[in-house]
Amino acid sequence: MRSEKKWGIGFLTTAAALLVILGGLTAVVDPYFHYHGPLAGLSYPDGNERYQNDGIIRNFTYDAVITGNSMTENFRTSELNELFGVNAVKVPLNGSKFKEVDEQVRRAIRHNPDIRLVVRDLSGGMLYEDKDAMRTDITLPEYLYDDNPFNDVQYVLNKEILLEATADTLRRTAQGLSSIDFDTYQFWDDTMPHGPEVVRERGLNSIDLPGRKGDEEAVLQGIRESMEQNFVQTARENPDIEFYCFIPPYSICWWQRLYEEDSIELYIRYCKAACEALLECDNIRLFSFFDDYDVVTDLDNYSDWAHYSADINSKLLRDMAAGKHALTKENCADYWQGVQDFYTAFDYEAYFADVYAAG
Repeated sequence: MRSEKKWGIGFLTTAAALLVILGGLTAVVDPYFHYHGPLAGLSYPDGNERYQNDGIIRNFTYDAVITGNSMTENFRTSELNELFGVNAVKVPLNGSKFKEVDEQVRRAIRHNPDIRLVVRDLSGGMLYEDKDAMRTDITLPEYLYDDNPFNDVQYVLNKEILLEATADTLRRTAQGLSSIDFDTYQFWDDTMPHGPEVVRERGLNSIDLPGRKGDEEAVLQGIRESMEQNFVQTARENPDIEFYCFIPPYSICWWQRLYEEDSIELYIRYCKAACEALLECDNIRLFSFFDDYDVVTDLDNYSDWAHYSADINSKLLRDMAAGKHALTKENCADYWQGVQDFYTAFDYEAYFADVYAAG
């Protein structure tokens, strides 16, 4: 009986020691930067952004942030740094809604008082979503986001994190691979084909704008509330930070579908309402690339109806730095009238016949 008890104690002691060692390994390597920034000599992988982003926000040194949905993943921070004279991190959230991004911006500001520039997208397909909409098909690892040290056991003793993220860091280091940087973090352009055939294959479902059944005013009010909650409040509370918000250049396929659904004029009203709300805040710099017609009408730039190549991301940064495609209180109304006129008069039938005949 004594030997069985002794064996049991030994087993439990060994198991506890093993857990401490393995948990300590994850805590020291810290693949999601929960406790510290990257350690010199380790090669960190490109992991899950919803696991890594908060650690980056907490534990990296920076004074500028690029964030937003997939429209921001192909930005290179080295280009932003050179153009704006900053030291940026990139923390995109694929498929994110405006509220989720705003919450991340607020966390970054709370943890880093040195921030002076935030670049984020204002994706035109989300303008009319509820102000509190969040992505619901992905579970956020709350234990990485709060300040409760006791639930960190879900991180340091997480088998999947140990065998995937921690092990991958050690494996990459042993192989002499370079650590992921913010030019390559969440960068996908080099894995995706582009061109008219790819765009056609992926297609675009009906847009089905809200407000077509007599509730347009309710939609407009919802847009104003979303802009106020998810953009303007944070900017007003942080007047020393410049917020560069941009409407990305969706391809001509987006506009064709709006045209077919007789929705261009309604959609433009929604865009105009959103922009007018943002332009009430002095430290929001607003840009719209819907009038970058050379980009929009060249499907070689796109991997689907909305997502463009990294070359276009680079162009967006250069244009914003140069003040191109900027919206102001003075030019906003004329800008949206011009965009509406262009896409309403565009000959979609001839354009697509030519594009696919050439292909």
